[in-house]
Amino acid sequence: RLERLQRVVTKLQMESGLCEEQLNQADALLQTDVRLLAAGKAPQKAAEVERDLDKADAMIRVLFNDVQSLKDGRHPQGEQMYRRVYRLHERLVSIRTEYNLRLKSGAPVTTATAVAVTSGQRRLEPDEAPLRYLQELLAWVEENQRRVATAEWGADLPTVETHLGAHRGLHRAIEEFRAKVERARADEAGQGHSCKPHPVPPQNSSKSRLRHLESLHGFVSAATKELLWLSEREEEEVAFDWSHNNPAMAAKKESYS
Repeated sequence: RLERLQRVVTKLQMESGLCEEQLNQADALLQTDVRLLAAGKAPQKAAEVERDLDKADAMIRVLFNDVQSLKDGRHPQGEQMYRRVYRLHERLVSIRTEYNLRLKSGAPVTTATAVAVTSGQRRLEPDEAPLRYLQELLAWVEENQRRVATAEWGADLPTVETHLGAHRGLHRAIEEFRAKVERARADEAGQGHSCKPHPVPPQNSSKSRLRHLESLHGFVSAATKELLWLSEREEEEVAFDWSHNNPAMAAKKESYS
């Protein structure tokens, strides 16, 4: 059993390294396209970034399953490996959020200067940029409102932990996003544009989901411990010699009473 778990540790160490390389590659490609957008040019690497992120996502799902087998086996490195995979997942969420906001949606990098529109290669005039930027931000808000509203919860400890980790990353992105929304509103007001009503950033619903996920995680963790305890007691009962000749029978009866 220990040899089997140690093989899982070795696999986790190797594959988490490969996953980190995949994320580094996706981030490097993303930053290349962000610089192109800032220079008023069309991005070139969007499809590659999305493909790398999808690969990393699939790898992380497998890694979480391996981590859970370590924790179920009470391996001393289980918690360490969990933190390692959790950090990879947080980074995936961070890179995907930036990709969705700055590249996939075509959101401009700045609001004070002309901005490249990737579809038509036309540069927005300065007075158009704030309104376009605001529209892109609000589209991001609406997308994440939908994500929060339709997200799943998980039916066991590994899936609850996965959803909790994913939502912590999303919630952090939502909190950081508020400043961008406020800046865009200020730009809009300064340019005399009107884009009402504004959708409210999904901060409150995100906070609520995070609070409920943390509560669910606490309950499922406690329930899992109780189930493990019951399983251990069951194993003892199944293995016990219930014949009347067993000298330990008297102690067992006392224990039951």
